[in-house]
Amino acid sequence: RYGVGADRVVLAAGSLSGRLAGLPEEVVPPVRPVKGQVLRLTVPRAYAPFLSRTVRAVVRGGHVYLVPRENGELVVGATSEEMGWDTTVTAGGVYELLRDAHELVPGITELPLTETRAGLRPASPDNAPLLGPTALPGLLLATGHHRNGVLLTPVTGDAMAEALTTGELPEVARPFAPGRFASAGAAPVPVPVPQEQSA
Repeated sequence: RYGVGADRVVLAAGSLSGRLAGLPEEVVPPVRPVKGQVLRLTVPRAYAPFLSRTVRAVVRGGHVYLVPRENGELVVGATSEEMGWDTTVTAGGVYELLRDAHELVPGITELPLTETRAGLRPASPDNAPLLGPTALPGLLLATGHHRNGVLLTPVTGDAMAEALTTGELPEVARPFAPGRFASAGAAPVPVPVPQEQSA
């Protein structure tokens, strides 16, 4: 059995963050999986440029986005389904995405469908990130970003870097501290910051 020692650890295991073995129960993040289905289509050269920028909209109460890629691919996403650990691509999911995308760009249903995929997003009880120290000294969380994980990557990285180097979560990230879901006895512990040693 192997191990790696560290004074500080950032738990950023996505939808699996709440299922890691060996954590004390009071610091297990309240993260659940939320299924998201995505489509990839190919824009034939004869149709290019099909879209020149990302389109985001709400259609029939659901979020849809269309992202053109330089290689001629068009990404359409994404469903948001409370289905536990299921990652099955469904005909209904494909239909809903194409139907909603068609409302925005009618010609989209004529494009070749090249890939379907389903993945799992990590979601907290309020669908906002869990950022910062926990009740276990040295354990910080960076998970639970729900639909916005990629979009929040820069600010999450900055917040975690500051927490790790100064011991304090920056003001902008404090509303997302894991303690908002903790019981009174599981308050976050300040992050210990290593002191510089003089030579």
